[in-house]
Amino acid sequence: MPNIWIILIVAVSSLVKGITGFGFALISLPLLIMWYRPTEIIPVLMICNFIASIFIILQKKERKLVNKQERLLIISGGLFTIAGVLLLKFINEQLLVHVTGGAFIIITLLSLKPQRTALKKLSNWTYLAAGAVIGVITGSISVSGPPLALFLNKANIDKMAFREVFAWFSVVTASIAIIGYIPAGLLTMDSLKQVGVFVPILLMGTIAGKRLNRLIPGSNFRLINIVITLLSSLMLIIG
Repeated sequence: MPNIWIILIVAVSSLVKGITGFGFALISLPLLIMWYRPTEIIPVLMICNFIASIFIILQKKERKLVNKQERLLIISGGLFTIAGVLLLKFINEQLLVHVTGGAFIIITLLSLKPQRTALKKLSNWTYLAAGAVIGVITGSISVSGPPLALFLNKANIDKMAFREVFAWFSVVTASIAIIGYIPAGLLTMDSLKQVGVFVPILLMGTIAGKRLNRLIPGSNFRLINIVITLLSSLMLIIG
């Protein structure tokens, strides 16, 4: 049975997920590896992220939020997630977490550089390439937040579309990753029991996060994403 600190970590991570559409694994993984091995907790977080993202997608929308190029990003990410699952199985798991955390900090800091010229419309190939890279990262450590947030910010996605694209990306990549965990021996009955403990907390946090999302000005939304990414990436390195 998880202790109060584990429950609190899951609750806060779920709230952030509800607000932004990402951040559940990004925040919870660096902290939960104090109690679990990465290969033990990552499949659990992937399933939880899948459930929370489905919940976000099913929520009522006032307009269509995902366009053709964003669908290419999602599909590409899904196809390359399986490569990340294989990577998790065959390389040093702790090294992977630390190296990825450092890379996330670098790309987040680069995103803070002021843009002197108007951003040109990104090509379909750019969306496909971004999806491939993020898919590999997602399959390996269940964390897609920093690179996907950076890409969507550069693509000038509004906060509602940002949240929706993240949810769809998580559903597709998590589905493929979960299927890949089974033959890799990473998904066990203990994993499913842990999911059962986390899910009620996860859903309550997601509902509360959606309500908070409506109160956050669009100008502050990007700043929140950057702060979340930097702090959690630092925890990945320390953890």
